[in-house]
Amino acid sequence: MAVSNNPNSPRQKMINLMYLVFIAMMALNVSSEVLEGFEVVENSLQKSIANATHRNEIAMQDLAFIYDLYPARALNEYTKGYTVKSESDNLFNYLEELKIRIVQEADGKTGDINNIKGKENLDAAARVMLAPVVGEGRKLRERMEAYRTEMAAMVADPAKTEVIESVLDMELPSANGRSWEQVLFDTMPVAAAVTILTKLQSDVRYVEGEVLSSLQSSVIDVEAYRVNKIEAMVIPESQIVMQGTPYRAQIVLAALDTTQRPEIFITGSNTPLQDDWYTGGAGAIGQQFFSGTMVLGPNREYPFSSSYFVTEQIATIEPHLTTMLYESIENDFNVALPGVPSGSVTASISEGSITHKDGIVWTAIPPAGATSVNITFRANVVGGSPISIEKEFRVRRLPAPQAYLEYRDAAGTPQRFFSGVIARRNLLAANGILAGIDDGVLDIPYQVTGFQIRFIDSMGNIVPVVSQSGSFTPDQISRIQALPLGRQFFITNITVRDPGNQIVNLPGTIAVTVN
Repeated sequence: MAVSNNPNSPRQKMINLMYLVFIAMMALNVSSEVLEGFEVVENSLQKSIANATHRNEIAMQDLAFIYDLYPARALNEYTKGYTVKSESDNLFNYLEELKIRIVQEADGKTGDINNIKGKENLDAAARVMLAPVVGEGRKLRERMEAYRTEMAAMVADPAKTEVIESVLDMELPSANGRSWEQVLFDTMPVAAAVTILTKLQSDVRYVEGEVLSSLQSSVIDVEAYRVNKIEAMVIPESQIVMQGTPYRAQIVLAALDTTQRPEIFITGSNTPLQDDWYTGGAGAIGQQFFSGTMVLGPNREYPFSSSYFVTEQIATIEPHLTTMLYESIENDFNVALPGVPSGSVTASISEGSITHKDGIVWTAIPPAGATSVNITFRANVVGGSPISIEKEFRVRRLPAPQAYLEYRDAAGTPQRFFSGVIARRNLLAANGILAGIDDGVLDIPYQVTGFQIRFIDSMGNIVPVVSQSGSFTPDQISRIQALPLGRQFFITNITVRDPGNQIVNLPGTIAVTVN
C-alpha cells in the first residue's frame, strides 16, 4: 500500500501555469468585466491555498506521528519538515505583505485587500515592486529563487525535483529583454498584481506539500505504518476554462490500495475514467458543479465534489503602437488566447499580409489605400471545439514625412533643424538632408534620393545646385562655405523613397539663414 497525504501529481504544474497565462493575458485589458474576472481567479486560488494548507498540516502531523514511533529513523526528515514549513510560511507571509502594500499604495493606509477600490490603478504595483533601490520586485525574485533551490535540495526523487523547479521557474517566455519583475508588475492593474502574488502563494503551498510528501514517503514503511485517513480529492487542470474548451480534472484518493480499484459514481452513475481523468462539458458559460462518490469495497465510500467556471472565449489582440494599423508598413501586435500555446495559433487578414514574428508577436502589413482590415485568429483545442476570433482594425494613412537637417549640439545631443537660422558649422556638420515621420508614435526614416539648393547671387539671381542623393555635393558645400553671414538659401525639390519603394516628392521648402 502506497501512502501520500499530498496527492498532487506533476500535472499540477499545468494548473499554476494556466492561471498565470490567464492573468497575464487579461491584464492587457482592464475593463470592468476583466477586473471582475480577477476576483473569480483570486477566490479560486484562495480556495486552492486553503486546501493545500490543510493537506500540508496533515502531512506535518503524520511526520510527527512517524517521528514519535521511530525517532531515530525519522529525525532527519522530521527536522527537514519543520524547516520546510518555516521557510514556506516566511515566504508566504512576505507575499501577503506585498499584497497589502500594493493595495494601500492604491487605496491609502486603510486599503483592504479583501475590498480593493482602486482595482484598475496601473501605478501602485510598479511603485512598490519596481521603484529604484527600494523596489521589492528584485528582492522577491531572489527570495523565490533561493526558496526554489532550497526546496529542490530537500527531495531525492529527480521527478519531484523537476516538478518543483518547473513550478518555481522564474524565467518567462517572450520577455523581450525585460526582467521577471518588470513583466509581472510594470503597468499592471492592482487587481492583477494582487492575483499574481496570490498565485505565487499558491505555488509556495504546492511546493511545500510536494517536499513534505517526499519527506514523508522516504520514512514510511508499508509494514510499519498504517493508513489512518483516506480522503477523496479532485485535482483540476484549471478551474477556469474557455467556452468550447473541456474542463479536465483528476479524481484520486489521498491514499491508495494498489490491490483494489475503486468504483467512481458521478451524479449517481458509475463513470469509468481514463487514467483517473474526468472530462466535463464546457458548452455553457458560468459556474459548473459536479459531485460523486468513490467506492472502495463494502462500507468504504468517499464522497467528493468540485466546480469549475466556464468563461467566454477571450483573446488579447493589441497593436504595439496604437489601436489602429498603418498602411504599407509592418505593424507589430501581441496575440494571445488563454490556455492556447502561441504555436497553435494561425492567422489570416482580409487585405495585405500577416506573419508570425516571435512568441505572441505578429506582424501585419495593410495595403496602401485600405481603410480597415479584418484579422482572424484560429486555434484547434485538443478535445474541444476549434476557436476562431475575428477583430476589425481601422487602417490609417501614414502622415507625410518631413525633411530636416540633423547635427549634434555642444553636449553631443542630436538636434533636428527644419527651418530658420543655423550656425554654419552645424550646417556643414549635417552633411546633407534627412527625412522621416516622427509624430510621437511613429519613427520611420525615409531615404532621401535627391534635392536642390537655390542660392541667390549678388545680382539677385537664383542659382540652383542639384544633389542626386541625400548628401551635399562638393559644389553645394563650397557655396555654403562662401556665403556671408545672414545670407539665406532654400532647399527644395526633395525626393524620397517611401515604405512601398516608390519615389515621391516632398512638398515644402527648407529656408536656411546662415549665422
